[in-house]
Amino acid sequence: MLVCLYLAAVAISGFTILRGVEPFDEGLMLQAARRIAGGELPYRDFSWPYGPAQPFLLGGSFKAFGVSLLGWRLIRALVDAAVALVVYWVVRREATPRLALVAWLTAACAMAQPTSANPFPIALLLGLAAVAAATRAASPRRAVLAAGALTALAALWRLDFALYAAGGVSVALALRPAASAMLRARRVGLYLAVAGAGSLLLYAPLIVAAGPGHLFNALITDSLTDAEYWRLPFPLAYHGELRAWPPRALLEDGKDVLGFYVPLLAVSGLVLAAVAAPWRRGAASPQLSGFLVFGGGCLAYLLSRADEHHAPPLLITLSILLPLSLARTAPGRAAGSRVLDGPGLARLLMAGVLGLLLLSGLANRLSALVIAREYAPVRAGVADGVRAPLGEAASLSRLVQVVQGRTRPGEPIYVVSLRSDLVRINNPLIYVLTERNNVTRRDFALQTSEPAQRAVVGELRSAPPKVVVRWTDPVSVQREPNRRGRSSGSRVLDAYLVADYRLLERIGRYDVLVPRAP
Repeated sequence: MLVCLYLAAVAISGFTILRGVEPFDEGLMLQAARRIAGGELPYRDFSWPYGPAQPFLLGGSFKAFGVSLLGWRLIRALVDAAVALVVYWVVRREATPRLALVAWLTAACAMAQPTSANPFPIALLLGLAAVAAATRAASPRRAVLAAGALTALAALWRLDFALYAAGGVSVALALRPAASAMLRARRVGLYLAVAGAGSLLLYAPLIVAAGPGHLFNALITDSLTDAEYWRLPFPLAYHGELRAWPPRALLEDGKDVLGFYVPLLAVSGLVLAAVAAPWRRGAASPQLSGFLVFGGGCLAYLLSRADEHHAPPLLITLSILLPLSLARTAPGRAAGSRVLDGPGLARLLMAGVLGLLLLSGLANRLSALVIAREYAPVRAGVADGVRAPLGEAASLSRLVQVVQGRTRPGEPIYVVSLRSDLVRINNPLIYVLTERNNVTRRDFALQTSEPAQRAVVGELRSAPPKVVVRWTDPVSVQREPNRRGRSSGSRVLDAYLVADYRLLERIGRYDVLVPRAP
């Protein structure tokens, strides 16, 4: 049964893994892996905002098998399926097989779309497993050690998810039956010691190589100070189309409306699961309470940037919490009454939220399955069959050909967006596709201020690249309602490029620039 569920979840996630390329997240991850395969270390030799495990994993595969856009996609499909299987296993402990299958399908669809190379899926998997282990193992000591080891591993992918797991596991262990409050406190203390010591041990080589200051700034300080550049308003007012006719248009627009309100549904589901707690029979459930705390961490992750890419962790946690809450709450109607009582209303609302989340996930996957879109292979050695929309595939294929024809293997180039004073995202994927290095040590940055631009110009002047690629897609400068959406007023980098470089060829939304003749 479990094998069949795992393979089915792999299929749900995997049938689209060859579709599309992602300029920022995919490019950032694979460029970091390229650097590691080339002997560089994160935090010391190049900037990196997450834990080191994912780029080291991919970098090792690049070293062994060559650079590829396919590797992380295969890993993602396998991890997505593992997350769905953990959800089923946890829910099945307390719920019926039918309810556990609903939870599994909700999780499988939520993990499958949208997809990106962000390292959160493995961190999420390890965090969920840590909370589950804290309440599963027959031996409390074994539960503590397993949860601590899993939390430490999660920290190697993403520190924030390790912290969410630490909160959930601590609450779960504190509520686990014990002879005395002192014994419960000792279990929590031992868990935190194992998780903390394990994390330090795993990070020790990088602490020595990069220095604790660089590591602390990259993983903690920068993310805290840059938060206002990334945060988005919570989506409350839908401004898209909602056509009533023809029926296909209604279905398509209805799917978009439901997808827009998924973050609001997720927050509502978490509140319902928490409010339903007083109506549970018996003592507080260690498992349910632990996942509630973990869900609170996932809510913080969603609020850090309220978009579709930051919703899945909370959706996955809800695919556990809502079925468990439904399984543990009292019947929907009070005896002899035709009016829903409090627990019955809570059950109805929780079932409704779970159903809508499942419907949204199914609609996304069915849409991806049946809607025909024109894709073509990207003609690059590292693409390995990955396809992009026709125009983009043709542009990228030609761009790779031109850049590789003007530079030697591994020779540095530089990639800029449309404007240097306003950058929403940049495109480090070009370094990966062309198999050319970045002339600077930063593949991502908030580099719109005048001092930052002058620093980049200084690096370009000290080692002028033979090719600069300007990514002219309007999405690169799309204004967001945050600090990143404001122009810095400085165009120092643009002025340098105009003075020292000329246009060689315009390829779709890519301008290839080469140095002007002296």
